[in-house]
Amino acid sequence: MILFKHALKHSFAQPVNILVIFILPFAALFIPFEVGGLPFGLSFYGLFNLFSAFLLSRLIVEDRSNKIIIRISSAPISYFQYLGSYLLAFLLILVIQNTIFTLATYFYWGDVVLNYGLLLILYLLYSIMTISFSLCWNSFFRAYNISFALFTGVASVMCLISGVSIPLQVFPGSIRSKVMILPTYWLPSGLVAIYNGKIIDVIFSYIVLLVYGGILLLLGSKRRY
Repeated sequence: MILFKHALKHSFAQPVNILVIFILPFAALFIPFEVGGLPFGLSFYGLFNLFSAFLLSRLIVEDRSNKIIIRISSAPISYFQYLGSYLLAFLLILVIQNTIFTLATYFYWGDVVLNYGLLLILYLLYSIMTISFSLCWNSFFRAYNISFALFTGVASVMCLISGVSIPLQVFPGSIRSKVMILPTYWLPSGLVAIYNGKIIDVIFSYIVLLVYGGILLLLGSKRRY
């Protein structure tokens, strides 16, 4: 519980975190372009969520740089207790972000989304994936600055070609079939399925995001430094 509170406190201590997590995402509400009948901002929100998760994961990278990870080995707490407390804190923050954004979408767009419960679950599972992805990505770097510089380019391109920041309809079918391997693809795919009322496709998107989250979590939870 102490580590959980510590992670929450330090996550909110950074002004840029508050800006990116709780202010900037709501700009997506005003994007009117529709994909599959939905306001495109519902998909573009995934870009903000991904960068929010990455900014939150900075705390783990800084702990690694400051040799906190090494000190944990001599403390009455396991590495997985430490990591679990941090990840739960990050997830709670993104759950709050998801809930506020979903409520704002409801009040701004009304009944344009047929099922806001399915939408909230989709954002929740996407958040689990983005946290795991950020953890996995940062596990390969000793310094946050280098990690952030490379992540900015890779994440932007990944969201671009997977339909998060640009509608998939602008890409030819041959490209669309290939980008399905990207975890970010399953957010816009799930949104279209929700709008069309295809529950099986919605559940499939849920499962894929959860599987990606589990794999990335396993890869990222290994101590490399």
